[in-house]
Amino acid sequence: MNKFISFTRAAISSCAISLAVCASLFSFGTQAQTIISPEPTGTTYLVKQDYRKCAFPLCGGWFLTPVNQYSLHLETEDEAYQNAALLPNSIYVSYINYKRLGLTKEQIAEFENAIRNEQALLRGAVVNSPVSGKIITRTKTLAANGAWVGANKNVAVGPYLKISSTGIVCITTPCPYFNAALINSGYSSQFHDLTFEKAALDREQEAQAWQAISTTGLIITGTTYVSSGFNESGAEPGKGVGIAATKVLFAFPVKK
Repeated sequence: MNKFISFTRAAISSCAISLAVCASLFSFGTQAQTIISPEPTGTTYLVKQDYRKCAFPLCGGWFLTPVNQYSLHLETEDEAYQNAALLPNSIYVSYINYKRLGLTKEQIAEFENAIRNEQALLRGAVVNSPVSGKIITRTKTLAANGAWVGANKNVAVGPYLKISSTGIVCITTPCPYFNAALINSGYSSQFHDLTFEKAALDREQEAQAWQAISTTGLIITGTTYVSSGFNESGAEPGKGVGIAATKVLFAFPVKK
């Protein structure tokens, strides 16, 4: 096991090939990997504003960092903190196009405030910006088709996951109640338990989170832990694998 963990960490540190190729080398939790249907076209990014001092559009736009660039499997808490020290590559874009999200000016202002507070995720495709004016400057635009905002300012620890209900009901546990899809990959796995204590949600937010899991899915960061099962017959229960959510992000804008 120690040799496998050492190999995993070394591969993450040195691997420069794509996530899709690397992912086949790693275990995703303790369950078998399954290939899932891809999300709408695009990559999911953490977004930060560019505060460099030079002329726009060469500066003053946005930095995009693909999530899970180094987190190629569901991690324990120790692994998550160790991998957080790795610096991922970022992409600079001058503009964000929100047209496909149908946001109003007020909603765009609200979302970009979340970006400045480093609490925003965007999914989309990076494209060449339209050229206008006499001076031709090569710039990039993120054409966004998905947006999420953090429920609070809790620190994100662990890989970014989309959690949904499997719809499975069991008499005894562990039972694979939840499906966890690794964002920006084609892999998912089933898990037996989910907790929100570390995510520091209030009651309303936790209710909103469970509602999202049962419908469209919930975006979280999280780490794994061993969960204890229950057997009403009195037999020794089995052990499952749970996910401890460390940060929760809700789809933006909130649908009412």
